[in-house]
Amino acid sequence: MDKSLLLVDDDVGILKALTRLLTRSGYSVKTAQSGEEALTLLLNYDCKVVLTDFRMPYMDGGQLLSKIKRLYPDIVSLVISGYSDFESVKSLLNAGSAYRFLQKPWEDDELLGEIANAFTHYAKHLFQHQSQKMLLASPDALIEISHPNHIVQANITARKLLGSSMIEGRSLDEFLVETDRQRLQEQALAVGQSMSIRLINHTELEVSCRLAGPYGLVLCLNPVTDGELLNTAVELPSLLNYQQLISVIEQYLDSNCSAVLVVIKIRSFELWSRMIGYSEAQRTIEDIALQLLNSMGARGELALLANEQFVLCLPDVASEIDALQKAASIIDPVTGKANLMSSKLDYAVSYCLIPEDGDEPRTVLNNLLLGNLMMAEDPVRMFMRYDQQAIERKKHQISLNQALFHAVQQRQLFLNFQPKFDFAKYTLSGCEALIRWQHPEFGMVSPALFIPLAEQHGQMVDIGYWVLKTAFITAAKWRSQGIHFGKMAINISGRQLMEPDFIHWIKHHIQLTGVEPTDLEFELTETFLLNNLDDCAITLKTFAELGISIAIDDFGTGYSSLSYLNKLPINVLKIDRSLVLDIESNLNTESLVANVVRLAHDLNMKVVVEGIETLDQLNIVKVLGCDVVQGYCISKPQSEEEYLALLTSFESLSATMG
Repeated sequence: MDKSLLLVDDDVGILKALTRLLTRSGYSVKTAQSGEEALTLLLNYDCKVVLTDFRMPYMDGGQLLSKIKRLYPDIVSLVISGYSDFESVKSLLNAGSAYRFLQKPWEDDELLGEIANAFTHYAKHLFQHQSQKMLLASPDALIEISHPNHIVQANITARKLLGSSMIEGRSLDEFLVETDRQRLQEQALAVGQSMSIRLINHTELEVSCRLAGPYGLVLCLNPVTDGELLNTAVELPSLLNYQQLISVIEQYLDSNCSAVLVVIKIRSFELWSRMIGYSEAQRTIEDIALQLLNSMGARGELALLANEQFVLCLPDVASEIDALQKAASIIDPVTGKANLMSSKLDYAVSYCLIPEDGDEPRTVLNNLLLGNLMMAEDPVRMFMRYDQQAIERKKHQISLNQALFHAVQQRQLFLNFQPKFDFAKYTLSGCEALIRWQHPEFGMVSPALFIPLAEQHGQMVDIGYWVLKTAFITAAKWRSQGIHFGKMAINISGRQLMEPDFIHWIKHHIQLTGVEPTDLEFELTETFLLNNLDDCAITLKTFAELGISIAIDDFGTGYSSLSYLNKLPINVLKIDRSLVLDIESNLNTESLVANVVRLAHDLNMKVVVEGIETLDQLNIVKVLGCDVVQGYCISKPQSEEEYLALLTSFESLSATMG
């Protein structure tokens, strides 16, 4: 962990002495001689611990720590002062603004011990904060466990899976079959790793580690089977259950028999069963099972697992083509005619080969079902073989997700700036701040990959605040340097906009950073605005009153019901790149863009077109009346230095032409 620390004291001698001691002990130290200087430093310095004197002029340690607690709640703060100040400091300790009181003069070993404890406290608090957000945001069954396997908290999905609402404080071992308790204890899961375990109700789980901290783990429990439903609803003795299926696979492996396993899952069956009722849904399952058994005859075995998963076992296949032909001859007659309430059912079908795709029965079956589960989420409509690489990509996503929780603290994020070109002014009129992630192991991670992960697993709010603060600081710096950059556009996530203290945070950081609100433009997606119109109207009105411009991003990809436009204080419509991809060859697209431009101008809004990549596209949208363009035709996203150089060159060109 980064051991960054801020020392605050108006006595230069004390700062030097503490800096020498802490630097020798491996800490990264910055110093400030006043509370005001400390707050300024914290705008750009992501420290973990603050150690401050109590008695200081203008702003004492108590006032400083109260502000730090409000602005940077994750920072662990300590007060160092004479013992006579302890009573004054006590209120800070009781309020949680200060973690410890250290006495002057100090003992080096004692002080170093307290500093180490503060960093440990920071790591514990950070893990709790991350795990809490992950459990709240994820639809998966997640539990947080401490060593050794004690359950700290679980989300609703996990409680339902484990069959108990009261699980905090209990051991995960209580829910496992005896043979798997020892396996879980012996195998210390790291992020991205997984293993198979079985609950006492015989539910088979794929357990993977989502988050690792100094005191515990967040585990994802992915059910492969549901023990409470195994073959209890469908009374067909010729169907194998889970344990019988494992035995058949084991026989194939022991005898070196070439075989194919095919899993057939009904897509969206849970939704259908709720609509038509449990009894009718179960009759449909029985019908499909009978059809598959009749189609198969004596050629193999058929198992029915929970979650509407049929597994077909066909031995003695000569090749992969032979396996597919045999499987298709059994499945096609069934899937082509099975209906549910006069609607044709949709299936996800995938397969694996034995012995090529595994050498242990439970691993083979779990991988097959996990691969099918991933496939069922995609619009693929064909037989797909179990793909180890796809499973590894999924695990890579999990590793990325865990790393994303530390990206802000470890200073791996940075901003690029994509210029916008104004047709009327014939120069650059602003830019969009775009987040980038450089990871020491994974390299440059695409925003298209990590932003959906952050949205899904709860990191987006913290990352969004980092983007806003960094953009505010950058815009304020450019203005102080006399740089005329127009407006800096910043994307605001829907989740962030609904944070209860978001407006307060924005107002405070405008004041703290000195950024001019008129230099800012907030971009929000059309779909989110329409889904939360009333709440958004109040928040956006507040921003507009501050002088911040409001833009609708990705306009045209959502509902595109234009009646809401005059209900919100919107200044800019951004036409999504997907709407102009074929504008060079499609007159309908030109007509659509022309209508949007006319409507926007009637409502006193500017129109920005993003994703412009060719000169032909540029000329067309100019003729159609668009005000501003953004895209690779003008410039790709640039580093701060590159953007400022480009801005200077455009200003020089504009002056020459003027």
